[in-house]
Amino acid sequence: MTQKETALARLSGNRLLYIDMLEVLRRGTAQIRRAGPDGVLLYDPPSEVWFLDAETPAALDEMLPMLDGCVILTGHQMWYKDKLAAHFGFQTEQICRQSAWLAPQPPVVPSFDGELRWLDRSWAVWTEEHYSHSFGGVSYMEDAIDRGMLGAFVDGQPAGFIATHIEGSMGMLEVLPEYRRRGIGEALLLAMTASCLERGIYPYGQVWADNAPSLALQRKVGMTLSEELLFWLF
Repeated sequence: MTQKETALARLSGNRLLYIDMLEVLRRGTAQIRRAGPDGVLLYDPPSEVWFLDAETPAALDEMLPMLDGCVILTGHQMWYKDKLAAHFGFQTEQICRQSAWLAPQPPVVPSFDGELRWLDRSWAVWTEEHYSHSFGGVSYMEDAIDRGMLGAFVDGQPAGFIATHIEGSMGMLEVLPEYRRRGIGEALLLAMTASCLERGIYPYGQVWADNAPSLALQRKVGMTLSEELLFWLF
C-alpha cells in the first residue's frame, strides 16, 4: 500500500475519533510524515497543526524527532499528553471530544424567529468582540469569514454566529446571552453542517470535555460524540 493508503486504512478504523485527520487528508493539505498500523503523523501547513495518532510508545518515539519546531498539536490518545507537554514546554491544553454528523441524510435546519445570513468582512470586528473564546484577533475572524461564517439575526439585529476553523472543524458557535434558549444555536449548527456537506467537507467539531451545555447541544441536534477524548497542546 502507499503511505496514504496505509494512513487511510488506520484512520478509517475509527472514523469518528480521526475525522479531523481524515478531513485534512480529504482536502489534500496534509503532509503524511509517518503512517503505519500503529499510528499516523500528519502536518497541515495551512493551519500549522500537527495531528498525532500513536498507539504504542514505539510509534510515539519514532514520531518525536519529526516534530521539531512544533508550536501546536492535537493528539488522539491521552496517554502521551503529559509527555508531549513536558517535551515541548507547552503551557496550554484543551481536552475535547469529537462531534460529527454521521447520519446518511443531511440535517433539516430548524426555523427560529429570525434569519440566517452569510457574513462579510465588515462583521470581523463585531464577531471578534462577541466571541467568548477569542484567540486569533480580527484577522482570524476575517479569514473565518472568507471560509464562510453564518450569522443569525432577530429583528435585524445580530444574535449569533458560527464558522469553521482553519484546520476544518466547525466552531466559533456563539449566541448572545439575550438570544439564548430560542433555538438559534441549533439552527446555526445544523445550517453549517448542511453547508459543509454540500461542499464535500466532513462536518465535525471539537467540544471541550467539561462544556456540558455544548455537549448537550451536540446530542440534541443529532451529532455523534466520541467516547474517546483527544487533546490540544500549544
